[in-house]
Parts: sequence; structure tokens; C-alpha cells
Amino acid sequence: MKFSTVACVLGLGAVASSEVFLEETFNDGDAWTKRWTVSNYRDDLGKVELSAGKWFADEKELVGLQTTEDYRFYALATSLKKPFNNTDKDFVAQFSVKHEQKIDCGGGYLKFYPSKFDAKTFNGDSEYNIMFG
Repeated sequence: MKFSTVACVLGLGAVASSEVFLEETFNDGDAWTKRWTVSNYRDDLGKVELSAGKWFADEKELVGLQTTEDYRFYALATSLKKPFNNTDKDFVAQFSVKHEQKIDCGGGYLKFYPSKFDAKTFNGDSEYNIMFG
């Protein structure tokens, strides 16, 4: 499965008064490797690389993470700037995924994990609070 995440933006509240807790554009070269942790819970996880994919309007600005092998699992995580509480507030999560090949089975997921979370060993069975995908 090959896909490219162009950007992830996470915010709370209305657009005019929102607070952004995570914004990732991946357009600063390999610096993303300092912000994101690749899980090592198993040896056969696929590797990701930066790419704008096959189709793009602005290759430099629309770069994202791309999976490099078909039929592999991928597991990467990053932290929010700070914990949030959305009691009595709207919660907005936005992310972009580009699936560029015809796939029979697969997909991409965005999960929110508890604050006590080990990104190095997380996997499909790790406890999570919210999942999109």
C-alpha cells in the first residue's frame, strides 16, 4: 500500500478561535525523523520515505510520508504540543491521505493514544482513545 500523508492539522474550537495542537507538513527534509517515532514492535514493518507522490501541484510544498512496500504494516507516532481537554468544546481533526495505487485491502489510520504511551512498541493492539481511518 502506498500513500502519502500531505498534512495533519489538529485543532480545537471554531476556526477563528482554535488552538492548534499538531501541524505537520513534512516539508523540512529529514527533520521529521526527530519529531516522529517509528515503532519497532516487529521486524517486518515497512519503511516510509518523503515524497510528493505521482500527482502534485507543488512538489516541494506537498511532500508527505509515503509507504515504500506493498503488503506491509507501518507504525509511526508523534506527540501533541500539550495534552488537551475538549470538555464543552468542539474537537476538529483533519488529515490528508493520497492512495495512488489500486489496492485490494488496506488503509491509513489516525489514532489518539493516552499520554502514557510507548511509541517505540505500539502496535495494532495498543490502547487508544479515538481512531479515524
